[in-house]
Amino acid sequence: MGSTFGELVSKTRAWFEGTRAAGWLDEADLDRLNAVERATPSDLFADEDARPLVVAFFGGTGAGKSSLLNRLAGARVARTGVERPTSREVTLFVHESVRLADLPAGLPVEDVCIERHASDEHRDVLWIDAPDIDSTQEENRRRALACLPHVDLVVYVVSPERYRDDVGWRVLLERGQKHGWMFVMNRWDEGDPSQRDDCAQMLRGAGFDDPLLLVTCCADRALDLPSADQFEQIQQSIDAVLAAHGVRELERLGHRARLLELRAAILAACAHLGEDKGWTAVSSAWERHWQRARATILEGIEWPMRNAAGRLAARESTVAEKVTRTVGKALVEGIKAGRSPERKVDDTPVPAREADPPNAPAASELAYLTESLWDDWPQSKLDGCVDVTEIELRRAGIAPGPLRARLEDITGEARDEVMRHVQDEVRTALARRGGGLHRALRRVLGFLTAALPSCALAWVAYVVVRGFLQASTGDGAFFGTEFAVHSALLVGVAWALPFTLDRLMRPSVERLVLRVMRRGFAAGLDAIAERVVQGLAAAGEEARAHLEKAKSITDEISAAALRPVRIQDSMLSRVIAARPRESVGA
Repeated sequence: MGSTFGELVSKTRAWFEGTRAAGWLDEADLDRLNAVERATPSDLFADEDARPLVVAFFGGTGAGKSSLLNRLAGARVARTGVERPTSREVTLFVHESVRLADLPAGLPVEDVCIERHASDEHRDVLWIDAPDIDSTQEENRRRALACLPHVDLVVYVVSPERYRDDVGWRVLLERGQKHGWMFVMNRWDEGDPSQRDDCAQMLRGAGFDDPLLLVTCCADRALDLPSADQFEQIQQSIDAVLAAHGVRELERLGHRARLLELRAAILAACAHLGEDKGWTAVSSAWERHWQRARATILEGIEWPMRNAAGRLAARESTVAEKVTRTVGKALVEGIKAGRSPERKVDDTPVPAREADPPNAPAASELAYLTESLWDDWPQSKLDGCVDVTEIELRRAGIAPGPLRARLEDITGEARDEVMRHVQDEVRTALARRGGGLHRALRRVLGFLTAALPSCALAWVAYVVVRGFLQASTGDGAFFGTEFAVHSALLVGVAWALPFTLDRLMRPSVERLVLRVMRRGFAAGLDAIAERVVQGLAAAGEEARAHLEKAKSITDEISAAALRPVRIQDSMLSRVIAARPRESVGA
């Protein structure tokens, strides 16, 4: 049982640390795990398999815990009364054959007094005399509570006048399922049977069907008591617990309570991972807000796209512009070549003005013309959808950190994603304008634009040569101006007809660019949405993986924790409490 408990604690801590590192848990979850008690009575001993029963005397100031221990031990083991007015010291009374381990870190080592004895009567019991739980000094109360995780059986000592002490009852209700409990009303010479009956009734309300409540008086002199002294039954009851395998069963009881706390910590942490219903709601919220944001972005980006399409169309050079540029370049080169060699000319290129568009390759020029399409406005719309998704995550109780990190990576690359789609569409459209048949007709017209004038020129040349030969032999007259005009008209018509048809079939660059910009921008937005959906799915899968691992651990914990404690023995049934049925206390 002990090794199983330790393994489950290790598995749980590993799960918490891994899930915390992935961003699903926060410090509060780790604090909840750290609050789960992991110390056990076995921690006190070098040999866990052959350890004694750990019995602690616990109670308020003046209850007579130390006097009771001294009477049971038959020696002055613990200091009493005015000898220990501050109740600071923790006393361990243990047989000399028992090998103790290094005291756990939680115990106040500097204030622990270990008393060894050689009595075989008490060989199987380690007694602890704890400080007063109701001490006015906070440090003393801390020492008392630090002892409890290492206790199998708590002997709760009260006095008739203070058995309703609120501090002690709170500890009983908080730790009732972690220990066995025996109740001793000491200083019985000052008590009354009605007080014992009232205390027993309170214990039944705390979950003890038949509480083991004994009365005694540890005074040095004989006194008249309201009923018989039950001191001898204290040792007999402890012996009966030992005979009923009390060490093993009470240890199992403590492990069970700790495992249930461990499972509760895991289940509370699993709430941050969400359920399928919560993840579905988050996905629906994203889709709903994204559709509205997408429509708003496409509507708002229309004017910048028209502006960009117009600028791109304006940069498409006409034939005349190309001819003018070519001729101008040839004239400049001719002027440079005709300059005298003695005249030195500074050929250093003049840098372009900052406001001028860069004379760059097509890709850079296209990026320059489309860079204004994605600015802070569409980015804010996208970020708004992410914010709404995070709100929906928090509403579903899901930790937003892991998904938020994924979405921030996507939104940070949104501009590049959209611009890549837009530029690819525009570049492809400009390179392949129109459909396949349309491009084939334009290629034919382009061929005819060169072929028909060439044929006309060939025909004119043939007629000119033949007419010249005939005129030179006196068989005809030389051609005049009228022939030259008609020849020029023939060549011009042969060129103008296919050229004009080609111009008419040439699609509008502005309309073409605007159409493909819309298509590319929408495709870019859809690509972003697809990445977000994939991020949501990945985060949900990761959360489900952590949930599956947590379920595996909680199933193991449940199998161990629900293993029943054997309480068929009447004595064990009296010292083990069920769940409290009603509130108790003063």
